[in-house]
Amino acid sequence: MNRKLISKAISNIDDRYIAESIQVPVLTEDRAPERTIQMSKYEAKGKASPRRLMRLVLAACLIFALAVTAYAVHYFLGIRDMDHNLPDTAEPYIQQHTEAAVLEDWSARITESLCDDTQILVTVTVSGGDQYIIAPTYADPNTLAADIGIEGKQTLGEYAREQGKKLLFVGASLKENESLGGIGSQDFCNTSPSEMTILIQSNKTAALTEKEIICCVYAVDENWERQTLDIPFCLEEAPSNGGIYVPDDPDAVPGMIAGEATVAETPLGISIRFMQTATNETVWDNLKKVEFDGVVRGEGGWVLEDDGNWWFTVSRCSGTVGDTLTARFYDWDDQVIGTIVFKRN
Repeated sequence: MNRKLISKAISNIDDRYIAESIQVPVLTEDRAPERTIQMSKYEAKGKASPRRLMRLVLAACLIFALAVTAYAVHYFLGIRDMDHNLPDTAEPYIQQHTEAAVLEDWSARITESLCDDTQILVTVTVSGGDQYIIAPTYADPNTLAADIGIEGKQTLGEYAREQGKKLLFVGASLKENESLGGIGSQDFCNTSPSEMTILIQSNKTAALTEKEIICCVYAVDENWERQTLDIPFCLEEAPSNGGIYVPDDPDAVPGMIAGEATVAETPLGISIRFMQTATNETVWDNLKKVEFDGVVRGEGGWVLEDDGNWWFTVSRCSGTVGDTLTARFYDWDDQVIGTIVFKRN
């Protein structure tokens, strides 16, 4: 049990309830009884009635129950727990899931998802049951157990042997389809040695052709034998506003030509995406960043995608976009080397 959670549980109990539960009987001494707690055994100098002891037991049970409740609330990890930059406006569009799959001695279940025009976020929880210690795919038996939150200085391999269990290194991704981009990421968080939550973030480059998508959970054991679980589940896109913006001077930046920009405003923020064709490959060496008037940059940048083209894609931006979108291109000296004004089509 986490000491902070117990302390928090105790601090949330009204003082008058504790006072009513622990009523000190009248003693011959002029001080409170001295107490020693050893596990669940209560000892006191002086006489205490059975009724008082029952009150103390009930009070202790109440404290323990509140602590367990607090622990349970934080035990389940979802998108909000894993993505600390999630805007408040996106929370109502988080979907709850129960889809799961089991393979031999381990299992996985989809817990939450969130989808808009440019991103898909999914949390999947993997359980090793009584057989496995679950760790991220970047780890190995020589990784310190402390790296996944286990106290002590032993390695994962040593810890697994102490527990009489095996190691399983787990990751997850979304299977490619027409709606998904080639770039994705994973974040890992162990809620216990045998359970881990993975946050999958995947780029989305088009509207969903089908609501059903497949999460592939893959695992490698200490013998480098690979196992996979495919879990189908359905996505719902969050509402979106925006449009297509046409550049008034596509080659205003020397060495490249800009295409039309797609702008979307969703509960996750503003996303901006346009293709850039280099007429001089050295242009990338001198290009540091792009900023937009009235818009605070979020996540993203240039990506060479599967179609062989460079796409500039940013998401989770804040601000406002009107009928025009002004993009300013900077070199490594933070000097503007070109400005393109996109106009709503």
